[in-house]
Amino acid sequence: MANVVAKWFRLMLRDAGLLHDIGKIGISDTVLNKAGRLTDEEFKLVQTHTIIGEDVVRPIGFLRDVSQVIRHHHERYDGRGYPDGLKGEEIPLAARILAVADAFDAMIHDRVYRAAMSVDEAVAELVKGKGTQFDPQVVDVFIEEVLPRKMEFTRQAAWRGRRRGKEQC
Repeated sequence: MANVVAKWFRLMLRDAGLLHDIGKIGISDTVLNKAGRLTDEEFKLVQTHTIIGEDVVRPIGFLRDVSQVIRHHHERYDGRGYPDGLKGEEIPLAARILAVADAFDAMIHDRVYRAAMSVDEAVAELVKGKGTQFDPQVVDVFIEEVLPRKMEFTRQAAWRGRRRGKEQC
């Protein structure tokens, strides 16, 4: 039974990871791609993407659980997030996991308003956010278990790509 629940959770988290920002379809590209700082009004508009995303996904029966992760992936562990100001374990576990993964991904990639951070800088930011922005246990598991696997996967994929390039020469 535990294996079935674990598999369901992984699949639900995968789907949430793929769909978590689907609500941005309801936000103007002008706002989403703005190079400078957002105004308060623009930021409030961007914050609605979690509710829009929930509304888009909830009617799809098999994604009902995913809709709650989408809604809550910008909640903060200290309760200062959005849309509902949930705190600590009030936030669904999958949303707490997605919050860490999404923040890490955002930090290591370029954005229109800033350059990417290094992996070490992003990890330092996650650690800095433990207990305030992020669930401390989720950050620890991400750094100790998930990140090393991601880095190894990335290294192997790069090696395979270089090897394929040599074979084509």
